[in-house]
Amino acid sequence: MTRHDVPAGRPLPAAIAFGFVGAALACLLARETLAVFCGNEAALAAAAAVLPLAVLAGMALARRIAPGRDPADLLAPMLAATALLLPASLLLARLARPALGIAADAPLPVLAIPGMGLAAFAPLGLCLGLGLAWTAAVAARQTPPPARPFSLPAALAAAATLGALFVQFVAIPKLTATNAALDMGIGCLAAGLLCATAAPSGRNMETWLSLLALAFVLLLPISGLIDANIQAWQWQCPVDAVPSSPDASRSVLARTARSVPLPLAIALAGAGLAALFAARRADAGQGDDTLRTAAAAMAETLALFAVLFAAQTLAGALYARLPGLVAAFLAGQTLALRTPGPNDSPAPRPAALAGSAAACLLAALAV
Repeated sequence: MTRHDVPAGRPLPAAIAFGFVGAALACLLARETLAVFCGNEAALAAAAAVLPLAVLAGMALARRIAPGRDPADLLAPMLAATALLLPASLLLARLARPALGIAADAPLPVLAIPGMGLAAFAPLGLCLGLGLAWTAAVAARQTPPPARPFSLPAALAAAATLGALFVQFVAIPKLTATNAALDMGIGCLAAGLLCATAAPSGRNMETWLSLLALAFVLLLPISGLIDANIQAWQWQCPVDAVPSSPDASRSVLARTARSVPLPLAIALAGAGLAALFAARRADAGQGDDTLRTAAAAMAETLALFAVLFAAQTLAGALYARLPGLVAAFLAGQTLALRTPGPNDSPAPRPAALAGSAAACLLAALAV
């Protein structure tokens, strides 16, 4: 493969890959969590709190892992690790029931929620935290910054929107979860090749990335069989008896009939109050930018859960439409971030991640 002399690296392909596969895998894992907990929305919200905390931990680890290496050299290996993580995370998420010995017709106990959150979302969060931290480091050292009509955070959000749409309109109706994970892994490896060709020592990774992509292609024809057998093992039943969706009667919100539930009102009120608090402090010029960032992230996350809860309450279709609802939310984020700004870093701020995790727990308590 031709090597281009771009010593600063290529952060854009990495940001797009991490955004696409991060959102797509998060949607797949959220659906797995809903299925495992028989449609319990509170369990989903509580387990999802692990994701921003794991991203935060990954960003902290990025400063300690391979401190002497060029961050551009680390993007390709990180994308390869993320590609391997895609099917592995689905497998980990499906270990919950067999590991705890829970029958197919019984919901998981409350104490299983932290374990499910760690198994499903912690590996993804760690990979995203490491990858986005190194992507931001590569982008920050590009002097002068490349001229772009959009910011790197907007590219990340746009790729995340496409990832959620891929799950909603391609993965769910046409593919199995394992097949979708392998497809996304191949795309992730392609982005890794682009990053490798622009890294100072990237040529060492080109062969390994190509071989790994070939292995993913060879697994595609049998991915449906693998997925079916893993699901049968997960639910401890024959392949043709695997449940295709959560039991709606066990949904917390389904028991509130068609009225506007108290959890939705609390989530909406919390989002509004957090946004109002952040905006008033910004207008007053008060100096705690960390608090404003955390409040804004909490408001955005609560608004997302309010949309998800409303969809479940009004239509009972959260499991089927969750990726589409997430995509609509991410599209709004893309529009808000489209203009390049002084802080054009694709890595989220720690305060925003902490606020998002707090909002997940608040949404779980509200249901």
